[in-house]
Amino acid sequence: MCSASARIYDSERLASCYAADRPPVHAAICARLFSALAAGCPAGRALDIGCGAGASSAALVPYVSHVTGVDPYPRMLRQAQASLPAATFVQGSAEALPLEARGYDIITAAGSLNYADVRAALAEVSRVLAPGGHFAPYDFSTGRISIAGSQAADCFRTFERAFPWPPGYSLDLGALPYRECGLTLLMHEEFSVEIEMSRTQYIRYVMSETNVEAAIAGGMSEGDAWDTCRRVFGPLFSNGPRPVIFQAVLAVAK
Repeated sequence: MCSASARIYDSERLASCYAADRPPVHAAICARLFSALAAGCPAGRALDIGCGAGASSAALVPYVSHVTGVDPYPRMLRQAQASLPAATFVQGSAEALPLEARGYDIITAAGSLNYADVRAALAEVSRVLAPGGHFAPYDFSTGRISIAGSQAADCFRTFERAFPWPPGYSLDLGALPYRECGLTLLMHEEFSVEIEMSRTQYIRYVMSETNVEAAIAGGMSEGDAWDTCRRVFGPLFSNGPRPVIFQAVLAVAK
């Protein structure tokens, strides 16, 4: 159960974008997660699998005593450590976590299981999850600008033609083999997160998306990518900031 390639994240440009330009969707999802867990979750040690540049790890900080992030790529880990010096960041993979058994009260994986051997990753989650702890994989879509009529949808289709998505990214978090790996699914829900963004914020954000990184890695100049994103999305912000809708999915297992 391994589909998409994670090599696209081995990029200094993308690491910098992830550190500076991602909207606070992780924080909104973690607020929902910990509200659902309430008193049922020990506020101890958290593990963030596939932590990237640290935005998903930062979202855990208000709720736990210590955060550890794991990611395969040193470029991402350097950005994460600079952003969160009090956290611990370790190079490693979801399938072979370089961590002690039964050591973490809450484990998250924000979009990272899409790049993993899922059964091997869940077996590792089961190994390092503390008794009574929870595992919360989640993900969210590319943010769509909320505006009446078809203009926003037309612009997004133009964006996707200019920047085709890398293949293989698809995973149903409600249908993972939790039980086979010693876990029990408690909750699975889909919901929307709305964040108001300015033109500059939105264009900087879409420049951090993997389809744009794939185009740049394939030979498109970064300047041409910026120009295309400005041309496609700039007119949607002619009247100022707009709500941007992210479709999110969250699962919780123990």
